[in-house]
Amino acid sequence: MLPLADLTLWLLTTLVEIFVVYLFIIQGLFRKFLFLSFYFLLSATVSFGRYVLYDFRFIPYVYFYYLSDVLLTVFLFLSLCELSVCLAGNKMPRERVMLWSTAALLATALFSFSVASSSVSGLTKHLAFELSQNIYLACCLVIVLLWAWRLRNDPQDRIAARFVSVLTVYFSLFLLIHGARQLAPHASSFNSLNAMIGAWLPLGCGFALVSYERP
Repeated sequence: MLPLADLTLWLLTTLVEIFVVYLFIIQGLFRKFLFLSFYFLLSATVSFGRYVLYDFRFIPYVYFYYLSDVLLTVFLFLSLCELSVCLAGNKMPRERVMLWSTAALLATALFSFSVASSSVSGLTKHLAFELSQNIYLACCLVIVLLWAWRLRNDPQDRIAARFVSVLTVYFSLFLLIHGARQLAPHASSFNSLNAMIGAWLPLGCGFALVSYERP
């Protein structure tokens, strides 16, 4: 059973994710930010599934955790590509963005498979871990490019620009935790920090949606 503090944070985060999806729908932004909306919907569903399987240690929980994490990171990467289309507008054709996005995902998958194939056992779990981590790092690179583009240009899509700011903070915190974990790999406090960072993303996007005034 999860500790009370972790259970409370999990419940609040899941409820906020569902609320964010509700905000996307009532504000008519669900189709515009389809991948980002589905990311929060999928994240809430995955969180519930992990909670149900938490007591079933090892095989069921571990495989569900890693495979669902890959699915979430793919949707997060696609959400960033979707935001880049919204920010660039007519300055960058949608087809070019989709082509580069597909190429980046394929290159990340091939690189992850080449690294995981050296593992003697647990190929599926190791591949899922490598793929998830590498896509996250690719997301960090994309958000840096989007933030730099936003600084040099004045995007007309204000809500997309707000989402970029929220995601910039999210991935900046992720990189800080990732770097600290490399320096102190046995520290147990990083698990709680990861959960707090995960809560920031729906909270930040929810605040951006609540405070958004349609033109």
